[in-house]
Amino acid sequence: MYSEGMTDSDWREEVERARRLGTDDARVEIKASSRKLPKTVWETVSAFANGEGGLIILGLDEQKRFEAAPGFDAKRVRDEFLSGVDKRHGSVHAKVSPVPSCDVDIDEIDGAPIVRIRVEPLNASLGEIGPCYVTAQGIGRGSYIRLGDADRHLTAYEVYTMQNSHRRDYTDREPVEATNVDSLDSASVRRTLDRVRSSRSNALAGVREDDVTEALTRLNVLDNEGRATLAGYLALGQYPQQRFPQLTIDVTAHPRSNKSASSAVRFLDRQVCDGPIPVAIRDAVHAVMRNLITARTVNGVRGEDVPEIPEEVVREAITNAVTHRDYSAFVLGQQVSVDIYPDRIDISNPGGFWGDRSKENVGEGRSDSRNAALSRLLTDVPLPDSSDTVGENQGSGVPRMIHAMRESGLPEPDYSASTTARVTVSLARHVRESEGLRQCEGLPLKGVKGEVFRALDLRDARSIRELEDMTGRPAASLRPALRTLVDEGLVKATAPPQSRNRKYLRLND
Repeated sequence: MYSEGMTDSDWREEVERARRLGTDDARVEIKASSRKLPKTVWETVSAFANGEGGLIILGLDEQKRFEAAPGFDAKRVRDEFLSGVDKRHGSVHAKVSPVPSCDVDIDEIDGAPIVRIRVEPLNASLGEIGPCYVTAQGIGRGSYIRLGDADRHLTAYEVYTMQNSHRRDYTDREPVEATNVDSLDSASVRRTLDRVRSSRSNALAGVREDDVTEALTRLNVLDNEGRATLAGYLALGQYPQQRFPQLTIDVTAHPRSNKSASSAVRFLDRQVCDGPIPVAIRDAVHAVMRNLITARTVNGVRGEDVPEIPEEVVREAITNAVTHRDYSAFVLGQQVSVDIYPDRIDISNPGGFWGDRSKENVGEGRSDSRNAALSRLLTDVPLPDSSDTVGENQGSGVPRMIHAMRESGLPEPDYSASTTARVTVSLARHVRESEGLRQCEGLPLKGVKGEVFRALDLRDARSIRELEDMTGRPAASLRPALRTLVDEGLVKATAPPQSRNRKYLRLND
């Protein structure tokens, strides 16, 4: 959340940064508003409310490098804005709906008045279910998200995702037409039922052992008419891609650190992993692991090959992507993607965070799922050639990933690239010689940059406030150094610039 804990020096620093760069950015919008409040301000309010919040400064002219706008009437502009976010009469007169929390104040810079507005993200716990849209434009045309220094229209899918992110989703219980028990893999069905019966579950209480149809109906594998549910078909079907050809896991190893980098070689390795979910996950994990570096460690007289990223972390991340992705008609044509880069692995699935999950709290260890039937079923479906099941549905998966990454000397899984429409987790690989380090080889870091670099740690991420305490320097002098270190590949930020959870890790000694 951008506005959390914003101080007077923080917003002034943003103005100075805009003046240096000649533009505002993803977290700050600056407008002249000389005569009156511009209508486009409501598009920005919508964009910030649908994202992670942001700062609007009125009274500075972008065309004149953000100098004071002549004739700016701060009181009039402030009052006009407050009228547009007045909640006392519901959303009848509000310029945006739902109305996000806003902190509005008159201040001054260089002796001239300005109005600064801190827009908070929508808060579902307060009944603010998105998207926030410009009332006069309607929800379809008036919903925005911030992209760079612009306010972009939300796509129809992004609007759908925000509208449904707190509604119980029963898509995984819908029947797959023209299917029945014979559409399922009999060996997988048998192993699953054997496991349920051998557990302490009461799911099959009173069901005869030879009544497979009733047993599968109890487990939401079949519906009451004997058709396979989407959950049952994906988890236990003979070949789900016959009906849903794009519901696969696409694993690709890239030669450079991004897809767009020019290279004669488009990819180093690629495997599209299909079949029922347990098989696809197994194959995807194997495809990733064969593209990672392993180190030989010796403990006494025994040797062991240790991958740079623990296999359990890779498996959990891929399993989460498949289990919690959106299976609605909007995105049945989209795969789960696993992209292996020299410095990281990105695992991405369609559908944003569901319920009260977010990139900030995903590691808290609570169990809640968009696809409740599928999540529950996968706790009983064994992996191929293993007694372990696909999922555990206890909310402990991400905390285990965090612990395993720390134990391997790696940063925590990074969800900062996630958007309204996709969840993306990045798993850092061991950085051996970053581009930035090669450039700086043999050159000691000096000044503020050197102080900041030495104050950072390889494992424990540190916030700007912690760095202030450690260096004795104000945040205003630390932020430029941090931006440079991040750009040079020497330091990694754990969250977007506007996030209150943003911290920094040193990538090498």
